[in-house]
Amino acid sequence: MPVLGLLETDVLYPDLLEDYRSYGHMFRTLLSGLDSHLEFRHYEVQQGELPQDLSECDAYLVTGSKTGVYDDAGWIAPLSDWIRQAFREDARLLGICFGHQILAHALGGHAEKSDKGWGVGNHMTRVEHLPVWLNDDCSHFQLIYSHQDQVQQLPPGARRLAGSEFCENASWFINDQVLTFQGHPEFTPEYFRRLLERRRECVGSDLLDAAMEAISQTNDSERIGRWLLEFIHLPRT
Repeated sequence: MPVLGLLETDVLYPDLLEDYRSYGHMFRTLLSGLDSHLEFRHYEVQQGELPQDLSECDAYLVTGSKTGVYDDAGWIAPLSDWIRQAFREDARLLGICFGHQILAHALGGHAEKSDKGWGVGNHMTRVEHLPVWLNDDCSHFQLIYSHQDQVQQLPPGARRLAGSEFCENASWFINDQVLTFQGHPEFTPEYFRRLLERRRECVGSDLLDAAMEAISQTNDSERIGRWLLEFIHLPRT
């Protein structure tokens, strides 16, 4: 059975810990509901824990974080070095939100705080280039978003999978080795409400109220979950 390594790059707010535990556990909930045979291993990156042997897992997913790729947190540089080494050694890498950004940044692209402001709520993105290995023909997908930072430049060899006017590089991939999304397939509407209400002042009430009103709309979290699983299960060539 394949093993997914979950590189945890944040700790949830105290009032969310009991119900949600961590971003890694949110991915466990999503993915194990779609594939009961997938196994998981957690790494607490902020505490300096990184995979020592890439054979420990079949693929690795870098989670979201309140930290920016440009911040001076002491764990950012070791994680970036690990990403570059893992990529050189042909590890299979996934990234969500911060993970999407730091994979781009570490592999030669660029991520920074966007002058477009906050992207929050259910956002639709148009598909531009589907990987050849992906068994789907959708033209758009919708996910829950919560971000200020964006990938401004893709790394060498990457292709844009999907984007929008607000978030041009909302998803990208490198062949069958890297797959990333700015949106959050692991988020539920209830988690979004509890997380974002505390950010009302910095997000802005009008923008947040509109996001809260639309957050219960159907989104494509399960579809993207199946894409993640298809990527994890790809045979090695």
